[in-house]
Amino acid sequence: MKLLNKLILPVLICVSTIAGAQQKLGLNAVRTYDVTPADYGLVFDTIRVTTDDDASLFGWHLYPGEKNDKSSKKSVIISHDGNINMANSLEQAGKFLGLGYHVFMYDYRGFGKSSDFNVSPKFFIYQQFASDLTGMIEYVKKYHALFSVDLYGYGIGGGLSLGVGANNLKVHNVIADNPYSTFETVQNRYEQKSGTRIMMPIGYNVTLLEPKMALIDKGDHLRGILLIIGEQGNIMTQADMLELQAMKKKVTTIYTVKGVDNDKNFSSNRDEYFKQIKAFYEKVGD
Repeated sequence: MKLLNKLILPVLICVSTIAGAQQKLGLNAVRTYDVTPADYGLVFDTIRVTTDDDASLFGWHLYPGEKNDKSSKKSVIISHDGNINMANSLEQAGKFLGLGYHVFMYDYRGFGKSSDFNVSPKFFIYQQFASDLTGMIEYVKKYHALFSVDLYGYGIGGGLSLGVGANNLKVHNVIADNPYSTFETVQNRYEQKSGTRIMMPIGYNVTLLEPKMALIDKGDHLRGILLIIGEQGNIMTQADMLELQAMKKKVTTIYTVKGVDNDKNFSSNRDEYFKQIKAFYEKVGD
């Protein structure tokens, strides 16, 4: 019996450690692309977008059909989570293409082939990323004036999509997977659970970068908001999503992904994930 206990105890400790592991925060900028739309045989153009502070963003415009097919006037801009670069979002992009959307992907400054920018892994986000997303919205409306513009983001991209989308009258709908609510909430929870303090911007526009503040003062133009959260998320939580929903209750839907932390919201069941997004679009009529 003593021998059995000795064998079981390390296993229990191991399982407990895995179960208690925290979602790692902090930016991880990678300049090279391991995969591109060409590897999937997708129809696309490479694009360059200049922001209002003269950063140059590299991106892809993915077409839902042939380039000369003008039937679709729907578009979505994808903002990633600050881990590696936009190539990590190609699977999600493919799903939106299947729904008939033009997909605009881009890298924040300091990522991929976008402008040089010092990206530290000690930081959760930079305030300049809001200018990057705003630049993308302006690009789409300048060169594709008839397109509707929706935003989809995950991780920091989810929070940015909510904040920037609430402030920009050109945005129709926002889909935010694992968005932060406020920087202070994320910073405090992460430090309590991991013992590590993640750095945040200072001197920033609160009503632009923080979804909670943005949705209090802005966002009445939005037709629909879909919040996606992992049932076991403990940095960004279901309670956070309920708080955000309360600010724009008439237009906000929450999809809770059962049995996972937020790092597996998409990968745990890709088909159900986009079934929920399709249902959201059917609800808002876009």
